[in-house]
Amino acid sequence: EHYLPRFAEDRIPASDIGAIVGIADKLDTIAGCFGIGLVPTGTADPYGLRRQCLGIINIILGRHYHISLSAIVNKSIDLLEDKLTRPAQTVSQDVLNFFAGRLANLLVSQGHPADVVDAVISCGIDDITDMVKRVKALQQLKQAPDFEPLAIAFKRVVNILSGTDAGPVDTALLQHPAEIALHEKYDALSRQVISLMDSKEYLAALKCIATLRPEVDAFFDGVMVMVEDVALRNNRLALLHEIGSLFKNFADFTRLS
Repeated sequence: EHYLPRFAEDRIPASDIGAIVGIADKLDTIAGCFGIGLVPTGTADPYGLRRQCLGIINIILGRHYHISLSAIVNKSIDLLEDKLTRPAQTVSQDVLNFFAGRLANLLVSQGHPADVVDAVISCGIDDITDMVKRVKALQQLKQAPDFEPLAIAFKRVVNILSGTDAGPVDTALLQHPAEIALHEKYDALSRQVISLMDSKEYLAALKCIATLRPEVDAFFDGVMVMVEDVALRNNRLALLHEIGSLFKNFADFTRLS
């Protein structure tokens, strides 16, 4: 049973024992090959590593497992430590990137938009089952008629924060009505968003975040962020970091088309 699935449309193991042994066996093959430089190329995959990787993904999704992919990859590499010819950290990152590529191809082939898959995968695939749930939630939100202006607003937040550090917001430095309103709206809904994210109610969390759009739009229309006054500039950046914190670990909105 642990050899299942043997091909793309094959069934997965019916028992937890078969599934777990199958994951361990396939991952040992992948980690071992990557560890000695036998990495699949565009035309060559003599050891069937793509099939093995897809098998692991299908088992995890089919059995609804919530496991840390990085943890099991690193454990497999640790067990092969004396046989590796490449640095363990490099092997680990290459294997995780390999999984990300296989998972992205699988989801796109199932009809999920490529940009949605890319936006979510860019924030990590450590919990594959959870990641797919995030893809489905973002895909559903993207179908809303007012999604495009929402995405544009959040892209502006992400872009202006590039290369800046987060800090606490000093409410005494909030001057413009638009920045005061944005901070008040954040305070009013941040706990609810965090609670919904923690309970994996992703669509509800995204819809809650989406209600920030009028305040975000008004902020960018009326407030100059990069002013000469350093304290004022940093405080406005801190405010935008608060907004970005609500979705930065969910998806990278700059990758949405």
